[in-house]
Amino acid sequence: MSSTLDLTAAPQSGASGLNPALDEQAAVLVTLLGAAEAALALTVNDPASVAERGRFEGARRELALALAAWPKRERSHGVWTELRLGIQRLGASRAQDLPPAPEDAEVLASFKLTEWSGLAALMVLTPAWRCPQAPRLSEVPDNWWGSYNEWLFTSPQGFSLCGDAERYAAFLRPHLQELAKWVQKNTGSVAVRAAADAYLRVLNPVQLYFSHGALREHAELRGRILQRVQGERDAAVNLFALPREGRRLRIGFVSRHFGPQTETYTTLPSFEHLDPERFEVTLFSCRPHASVLEQYCCSRAPAFETLPTDVTGQLAVLRAAALDVVVFGTNVSAVLNEVSRLALNRVAPLQVVNNSSCITSGVDSVDLYVSGDLTETPTSVEHFTERLGLLPGPTHTFNYEADRQEPIKGWTKTELGIPEDAFLFVSAANYYKVIPEMRETWARLLAAVPGSRLLLHPFNPNWSSDYPNKRFCAEFEAVLTRHGVDHNRLVVSSMKLPSRVDVSALMAVGDLYLDTFPFGGVNSLVDPMEMGVPVVAWEGDTMRARMGAALLRSVGLDALIASDEAGYVQIALDLASDAEKRAAVSAQIKGVMERGPVFLDTLAASDTFGDLIESAYDELVESGAAEFRKRRTPVRARRHTPLTRDERRAHGNELFAQGRADRAVTYLLAALQQDDGTATLWLDLAKAFRANGQTNDAIQAMEAGLRLDETLVEGWEMLADQADQVGNADLAAAARGVIASLKPKPKANISWVLGKLRATKSGA
Repeated sequence: MSSTLDLTAAPQSGASGLNPALDEQAAVLVTLLGAAEAALALTVNDPASVAERGRFEGARRELALALAAWPKRERSHGVWTELRLGIQRLGASRAQDLPPAPEDAEVLASFKLTEWSGLAALMVLTPAWRCPQAPRLSEVPDNWWGSYNEWLFTSPQGFSLCGDAERYAAFLRPHLQELAKWVQKNTGSVAVRAAADAYLRVLNPVQLYFSHGALREHAELRGRILQRVQGERDAAVNLFALPREGRRLRIGFVSRHFGPQTETYTTLPSFEHLDPERFEVTLFSCRPHASVLEQYCCSRAPAFETLPTDVTGQLAVLRAAALDVVVFGTNVSAVLNEVSRLALNRVAPLQVVNNSSCITSGVDSVDLYVSGDLTETPTSVEHFTERLGLLPGPTHTFNYEADRQEPIKGWTKTELGIPEDAFLFVSAANYYKVIPEMRETWARLLAAVPGSRLLLHPFNPNWSSDYPNKRFCAEFEAVLTRHGVDHNRLVVSSMKLPSRVDVSALMAVGDLYLDTFPFGGVNSLVDPMEMGVPVVAWEGDTMRARMGAALLRSVGLDALIASDEAGYVQIALDLASDAEKRAAVSAQIKGVMERGPVFLDTLAASDTFGDLIESAYDELVESGAAEFRKRRTPVRARRHTPLTRDERRAHGNELFAQGRADRAVTYLLAALQQDDGTATLWLDLAKAFRANGQTNDAIQAMEAGLRLDETLVEGWEMLADQADQVGNADLAAAARGVIASLKPKPKANISWVLGKLRATKSGA
């Protein structure tokens, strides 16, 4: 909370020296401003208090009326410098997200909004997005454009009433349209520049994600403003796509950092296993991050560069890399950050955003948006300014193994203050996703399941470092009261857990995981599934409403997906009331996760991503940039990717025959992850390990294969050869004795032979 003005100094510093009456009025205004800010602070500390809320509304109303009464021609009074800052603080405060009190309706109607005093009063009394009568920029005095736009585009910190998300999206569109026109028309104007700078300061489109509709127009308008104000205007930057025949495709991945965050976990699989004979990969980070995950990312790419701190230097480094393709692995559709600024400019012939961006980028400097064919619908192409590229399956794949650690502890219901026999709904969906409609639905579930509890862990540091925890609890408790549910049945965790595995451990105490709508979870769904907790999800028409459902569809869990609120509630109630059904679903999820679902298959992710990028790049070379973007048919990979066990085994053996043992190991290991116990597959892997110089790994693979089938002559021959290599003549002789006695059955003791082999590992 910003500090209040110094009430004793303000009248003197703002005195005009010409009009004592006006000075007195200025002093009153400053006092009222201080009172409003003090009342606001108390409201933030105790959001559930009706009395404190009433005091704040009264103080705010009194200040607004006093501002509206200021003589409209007296704009030069010195106090206005201080007052304007205070008004901006008050007007931008997210504690004002609730609509004006009923008593304010008459007051609002009395303001002359085309006069700056009436405008100042309006900015104090209500947040802009709750004010349909907020004037257009062209109706506002031009010396107020900066302050007005800061008020106009400040987004709420969460929604309080059902329908707020739709109201916010509808309010924002016409004001974005007008600002985009002004920026395109006259960026050099002082007033236009002030308006654009204010918009950039408070820009945060994330709250739009929680509306139901497509957001292409919002993104395009934002993109036009950003490219005009922040992008380069150097027409000489023209990068041509050269054919890739006879060379590797140079591809760069750009992120704010490669430390532990969802964007890294889902970008890493795209480059982790790219074929080094087809791709030359470089990672570009805006800031170093000394973490295990960053170290692993560096190990999976031949080059890693930390970009300079200034945009000009960053662009110079990226262009000097002579990339064919650049992939922006940070969300470029949310707040303005280092990577979204870079995405406004051309640094490679083919520029790509991945699933880190929740909606289209809206800028013409990005050519391809990569998603999945289980996530998108036939009409999805119209939601993107970019060309849509479709991977087979869901949009997301995660690598959570690179820096996996043990959780700090396990949890029990008792430790959380929950009766052990109580049915427990759980969710780790972020605070912003728990919109009022979601709270109403979850309150209905609590009311319908006697004695049940709801455990939430909503304050994820990946989204924000500042949450209105008290307000969230107060508003949720008000919803519970309306549904006749005791407040103690809601448990809200604000614990700062050290890693995602700790979140998974917390979710494991639950009986049923609740996903959110209309913006569903993706990584937050993986957490409970890893622990075998049944989930219920919702599927809508947009990508952000289908991402989580696509994960479930990819592994045959369609029965857990609802298409509307009624279906969501019914699935949840069916599972809550039937313990046997719940146990069966849990067993099904555990089986899926143990076999390695496609959304955790990082080899498949790299293969399909690489194939898709090659297809897109070839088409770009063939058709030209303009025609490539103009086409609306999705880009798909032309190359067949080995995905099944048999395909991966065959491809691994083919690579081994070509002398590429290191690459063969990757595919044979992936084939084993899909295998139920094929002895000869272990021997294939043992050959690849030996050729790759991994002696101990080769021994373990031989041992595994022979334990599955003691009659494999080839395995014993490999064992004898390996014993010869490590100088163990006794073991070699024993292995050859097994070979000689395999008909009618082995006479040697396999456990003794394999034990002798293990004893040689330390000397291998």
